[in-house]
Amino acid sequence: GPAIPQRDREYVYPKYCRLMLILFRPWRTVSDLKHVNETWVDAFHSFKLTCSEYILHILDNMQILHECKDNRDD
Repeated sequence: GPAIPQRDREYVYPKYCRLMLILFRPWRTVSDLKHVNETWVDAFHSFKLTCSEYILHILDNMQILHECKDNRDD
């Protein structure tokens, strides 16, 4: 399948935010992930303020994996 986008790539950051919410926030409908007038980026930033340290570490480790692959390919 397609790769998870990197959070340091501005042009895919909204997609990254949406995917991280889908993966880490419990939900049944889209309204569980974000409010109607809220952007994916704003919803993700709010989520990061309330999620556990464990999830924050997972998010950081996912980015580190991307950076390692980028450096390997250079």
